[in-house]
Amino acid sequence: MEVERMKTLVGSMDGDNPVNGLQAVAELHREIGRAEAALVRRARLAGLSWEAIAHALGVSKQAVHKKYGKR
Repeated sequence: MEVERMKTLVGSMDGDNPVNGLQAVAELHREIGRAEAALVRRARLAGLSWEAIAHALGVSKQAVHKKYGKR
């Protein structure tokens, strides 16, 4: 997702219509999930350990391995 698109979504959360804001949050959640998965794959291909990836994400090694280890 482009940075400008993300800025637009974030900006739409400040409007008067909470439904539009919630939809923007949901779209951002999906995009962040895709970006995280892609970056974890890149990190593993680059030789980073599960421990290093977990530290960067602020979670336990077990949590990141459970989420991405079987892919």
